[in-house]
Amino acid sequence: MVGYDPKPDGRNNTKFQVAVAGSVSGLVTRALISPFDVIKIRFQLQHERLSRSDPSAKYHGILQASRQILQEEGPTAFWKGHVPA
Repeated sequence: MVGYDPKPDGRNNTKFQVAVAGSVSGLVTRALISPFDVIKIRFQLQHERLSRSDPSAKYHGILQASRQILQEEGPTAFWKGHVPA
């Protein structure tokens, strides 16, 4: 990398610290992004158009879909598939 200096101020991170930082950031990212991923997949699997005027469409928008998933399946539905990921 251009301009990359691994020791700019004399501090070094140990391999353990780097591994812990990467693990924590991955866990936090996965926990925050998973609900959006669930909603995105629900929209992708819906055959009907995303329109309020289409009565056969189950989901119309992000907030409406979030509320409906929460009411029908509970809060754990937003993290389905989280463990395998």
